[in-house]
Amino acid sequence: MAEIVTTTGKSEIDPALLPYLTEGLERSKSLFLTGQQPTFFPGQTYVSPTAATTDAIAQQEALARQANPLLQQSQQAFLSSLGQQGQTASGAFLNANPYQAQMIQAATRPLQQAFSEQVLPNISSLYSKSGRLGSGSMERALGSATEGYGRALGDITANIAGTQYQAERGLQEAAQRSQAILAQQAPSIYGQQFLPSQTLGQVGAQQEAIASQPLQEEMARFQFGQQLPYQQLQGYLSSVYGTPLGGYGSQTQQTPVYQNRAAGGLGGAIAGGLGGYALSKAFPDLISSGYGTAAGAGLGGLLGGGFF
Repeated sequence: MAEIVTTTGKSEIDPALLPYLTEGLERSKSLFLTGQQPTFFPGQTYVSPTAATTDAIAQQEALARQANPLLQQSQQAFLSSLGQQGQTASGAFLNANPYQAQMIQAATRPLQQAFSEQVLPNISSLYSKSGRLGSGSMERALGSATEGYGRALGDITANIAGTQYQAERGLQEAAQRSQAILAQQAPSIYGQQFLPSQTLGQVGAQQEAIASQPLQEEMARFQFGQQLPYQQLQGYLSSVYGTPLGGYGSQTQQTPVYQNRAAGGLGGAIAGGLGGYALSKAFPDLISSGYGTAAGAGLGGLLGGGFF
């Protein structure tokens, strides 16, 4: 049978080390609590902005606050292009050539002159010489010439109008493609109007960052003064806790003990005999009766045998 036996001992500092430990704790106390204490860096802990930096920020602010003609012209050009491309893309100019009539007149003028100055006089002269002026045959000849003249005028007009229509249709399709490209650029053009305010906001952020540096330094100095006592006390206590200057310490150890009842009984009897001797010393009256040694041996046997 195994039993757990608990033993408690004490560990003490070597007396030869005690003076050194005591001196170390005294110096630690002076270092952390009573001696000269740490101080915050007395000088300025940030770099002041240079003249180049402040001038650059001032110039950025001036540009951000003033009207930008380039930006305005860019936006106006975009809107104008978008409007014109929209009209062309919708087919507004398919039949709206203001010079079409002049182009037709210019193209048909030679034909008109030839008809009035050559064709008609030749027909009249021909029938007049033959004595058939005003005859039905002459009328038919004039009608045929006039019909041919009209067809020629119509062909010229149709060719000019058709060519212009096809050209405008090509412009219309190109305008539709350009309109799609402009639509993709619209968000960028829209975002350009925020550039001055965004630049001004960045300038303000730089100015605030520069202005906050002295305040940050003051706050750091204040926090340093507030936390210094606690940090010094913590350092001192850490040095104390890390040094075993308590005089002694207790250690507890549990060890399993395996017993043999027979051997334990014999050992208990021996120990009981010694115990009986101790009892006889404590109670002299038991010596004359002999019960002291016997009782001690019996009690020790019971204990050694594991009955209790």
